[in-house]
Amino acid sequence: MNNTENNNIAPRKVNLHICGGNRTLVDFERVQSVETPMPSFRNKPNKKTGELAVSHQPIAHDALVTRAKSFLDSNGFTIQDEVHSLARGDQHYFGLFAVDHPNRVATDRGCVIGLRNSHDKTFPAGLCAGDAPFVCDNLIFTNTIKLARRHTRNILNDLDFTINRTLGKLFSFWHGQDNRIEAYKNFDLTNSKVNDLVIRACRAGAIPKSKIIDVVDQWESSDHPQFWDRNMNSLYNAFTEVYKGNLVALPNRSEALHSILDSEVSFNIDDHVENTLDMEVVENELVEV
Repeated sequence: MNNTENNNIAPRKVNLHICGGNRTLVDFERVQSVETPMPSFRNKPNKKTGELAVSHQPIAHDALVTRAKSFLDSNGFTIQDEVHSLARGDQHYFGLFAVDHPNRVATDRGCVIGLRNSHDKTFPAGLCAGDAPFVCDNLIFTNTIKLARRHTRNILNDLDFTINRTLGKLFSFWHGQDNRIEAYKNFDLTNSKVNDLVIRACRAGAIPKSKIIDVVDQWESSDHPQFWDRNMNSLYNAFTEVYKGNLVALPNRSEALHSILDSEVSFNIDDHVENTLDMEVVENELVEV
C-alpha cells in the first residue's frame, strides 16, 4: 500500500485524529486482535437437508478493512491516513481513511471513506464516503455513496462486491460534492434565516437540542476565517465543527443536514451524480434502504 501523500492534488491531508476524536482511537493491531464470534443458527433445521441454517454470520473487523484497502490500492488510490475506533466491548468497529487519487481535480476538501462493522447485530457491515475541508478537518458523510451488507450466511461471498460497488463510485461522489459546496457558497444567509435553519435541522435529527447554541456560536464567530462569509457554506461548516468526535451518529446526522440545506438552496445531488448509491446488499442483490 502506497501511503505517501499525493502532492498532485492537494498540499495537505485531512487530520483524521481530529475528525474521529482521540479518546476512542486504537491502532490496527488492536483491531486485528478482536475475536470474531461464531455464527448463530436458526432453531429449526432445513426440511430437505436437516441442517440448521445460519441466521447471523459475523465477520472480522479487520477483514472489512483489508478488503477495502486492497480495492483502493489496486485502483490507484492513495491512503494518506487511517484511524480506527472500537466500542461496546470491541463489538463495534468504525474506521476512517483519507484517500486521494492522481485524477482528482484540485480542491480544498479531502475525501474520507468510512467503514463500520458490528458483532452484535446492531448494524450491518457498511461503507460510506465523506469529505472534510483541509483547513479545519470537519468531517461529514453523504448519502451519495452508502452501501451495507447484513450479517447473513453469504456475507463473505458478497463482501468484495459490496466494497467494489461502493468505492467504484468515488469519482461521482467527488463531482457531486464539489457542486454542492459551490451551491452553498453562492447562497447568502441572514442571521434570522440561520436561526430558522438550525431549528429545522434539529427537528430533522441533524443535531441534538443541546448543540443548537454551539452551532449558532460557530456561525457567529467561526474559528476559521475561511468561513466568515455569510453564506450556506459557512453555516454548513458551523454544523460540522460541532459534529467532531461522534463517529457513530455522524452518518445519520450528515444525511439529515444535507436534506435541510440542499432543499433551501434548491440543490439535488441526483442532478450531478449518476446513479447515487444508497443501497443494501441482500444475498447478491441490491435493495433500497
